[in-house]
Amino acid sequence: MNVAKHGQSKSLVPKPLELTQEKRRALADRVAILWPRLKTKADLKQLLNITLSGLFGPHSTFLTMNQLNYSIYSTIESKRYSSFRIPKKNKGEFRTIDAPMPLLKYVQQGLNFILQSVYTPHIAAMGFVPRRSVVDNAKVHTGQRLVYNIDLQDFFPSITAGRLFKRLMAKPFSLNKEVASLITDLCCHTHENGKNVLPQGAPTSPTISNIICEQLDRKLSQLAKAYGLKYTRYADDITFSGMANLFAENSKFCKSLKHIIEDEEGFVINPNKTRLCHQGMRQEVTGLSVNRFENVPRTYVKQLRTLIHNWEMNGYDKAQAVFAKHYTKNDPRHLLRKYAGRIENVISGKLMFLKMVKGENDDTYKSLVGRYNALMMAAGCL
Repeated sequence: MNVAKHGQSKSLVPKPLELTQEKRRALADRVAILWPRLKTKADLKQLLNITLSGLFGPHSTFLTMNQLNYSIYSTIESKRYSSFRIPKKNKGEFRTIDAPMPLLKYVQQGLNFILQSVYTPHIAAMGFVPRRSVVDNAKVHTGQRLVYNIDLQDFFPSITAGRLFKRLMAKPFSLNKEVASLITDLCCHTHENGKNVLPQGAPTSPTISNIICEQLDRKLSQLAKAYGLKYTRYADDITFSGMANLFAENSKFCKSLKHIIEDEEGFVINPNKTRLCHQGMRQEVTGLSVNRFENVPRTYVKQLRTLIHNWEMNGYDKAQAVFAKHYTKNDPRHLLRKYAGRIENVISGKLMFLKMVKGENDDTYKSLVGRYNALMMAAGCL
């Protein structure tokens, strides 16, 4: 990564190496050994450089003290983050994304690995945790009579810098004020609401949200156990499930639930995204059906079939033209725009997700991946 005077660069941050589990574990173990020795800014810089070297290998750039200082102390937020809005699924609603500039993103990627190396999230936390996924989240709630989903409003921006600072000085982190303050400044951003909070768009924010939500997860797990329910959380998406209907708005359970989330833990429930699904309905957990077994929606497979079929019938160029014109336009959050010239990347990604959910021996997956591989082979890409 080419670094300019103040650590900024117009080039993109390099991708981390695809480390084997053994190498990742070895790097994580080294980080965990060095973590208790963090006493000063120089110690933090050294740990970041060790971590970044392990993650990026020959593509890593040695982080200087001037660059670290710039990342921490720059008072001009526009030089630290690029802010923009993207449409939410609900028409007329937008979400603000605060994407870190290249140097800060590079530092945050290293810091994210460090935090994951010294902290293991609660067992109920399923999002942004190594070796846990939306499939693991869905499995917990499969085959239940009722599934109750709630959403936390403005999740990342509701976590303040002060809350993170205090948490970093507590166990298991046990940092002194100096280093806790440095890490807080590296991970927080002055939001459009004027508060210093976790930015939605920083590599560190999901991991830190799990750290902050440890007490919430513990309390809600205990609440679920007391009522014979199952509980998981995937970022701001909270799910309870069980065989008895305890989810009436004024029920003792729901009153306790609201008290814990809003009064004790300082989050806000989004009433527009609260839903209760009975067994006769389509029960969904983080986008997957859980009525009998975890599965993708029918529309997911239909969309994937359409992409492959268009390529088979019309050839790559025409299929790509249709994809670029209609498919990305119809995506409400335009998440696929960066793939507008690469229809094969979208198909490949969807197939990988289908394999993760249904398994590599599933007939639907085998049929679709076979057709895709044939297309790629004909194009000389395999």
